[in-house]
Amino acid sequence: MDQRRLQCFIVLAEELNFRRAADRCHISQPGLSQLLRQLEDELQVQLFYRDRRNVSLTPAGELFRKEAYKLLLQMTDIVDRARQIERGAIGELTIGATATALFVILPEITRRFAKALPKVALTIRSMTTADQERALRRGDIQVGLVHPPLEDTALVCRVISAIPFDVVLSDENPLSKKAVLTLKDLAQETFILFPRAVGPRLYDEIIALCHQEGFSPRKIIEAAPAQSIVAMAACNMGIGFVASRLQHYARPLATYRRLRGPGPRLTLGVIRASERISPTVEKFVDIATMVGASLR
Repeated sequence: MDQRRLQCFIVLAEELNFRRAADRCHISQPGLSQLLRQLEDELQVQLFYRDRRNVSLTPAGELFRKEAYKLLLQMTDIVDRARQIERGAIGELTIGATATALFVILPEITRRFAKALPKVALTIRSMTTADQERALRRGDIQVGLVHPPLEDTALVCRVISAIPFDVVLSDENPLSKKAVLTLKDLAQETFILFPRAVGPRLYDEIIALCHQEGFSPRKIIEAAPAQSIVAMAACNMGIGFVASRLQHYARPLATYRRLRGPGPRLTLGVIRASERISPTVEKFVDIATMVGASLR
């Protein structure tokens, strides 16, 4: 049973006149008669009494008329929702995000995404980059915000931002008297870093940059999340690295300084599966790319 037959039946049931019904349906009278015969054959029910002068509904036709309006609305709604899903306008999207990406960039992305596709329900999961790679392969998430590079080169990753790290230190540290710092200025300092297991590549990059500047960190204290790094710096336990001014937590006794010259950067990327993606995922990737470009 298709919508066209159902619509023609409803019009004829209202008009009880083949000529007027055919005009409303923009079809010939023989064409209308054929559609109604096909509908009756499909239902195996006589819907109309008809002769040369009169058309009237049978009892079965009267019952079918009452339900036909509901059925047509349901069919129209189903088709409309299916088309919206095809366009990515409705549905669900499960997003993975590292703890840093979740704080630094995801709120801005989700706000823009909600305005663009308000009928798409979002689920957010806080996960490491490695966990997101596994979750994406299993289909547990459809898209993720990670710190490239990836282990799995079969996944598609688009770098959306590379944010310079700033230094957080105690206001009693002599280096706080300088407006801007370089990596060499930190040669005698204890480093407060996130645990290597959280971001091994970035952790190793920071150490490698120090080596390029001619020194190794005198001592390393591991702490997480960023609030803990800030708090330990405020305790004058060493200097820490925080990405983005969004992580400049207002903490008495702690101060922040920019790094000039060589320094670590927090790389953010959006990942997805390599096969054809849905319009919903495509829209998320586009929005993430725009937001990422706005970060310093």
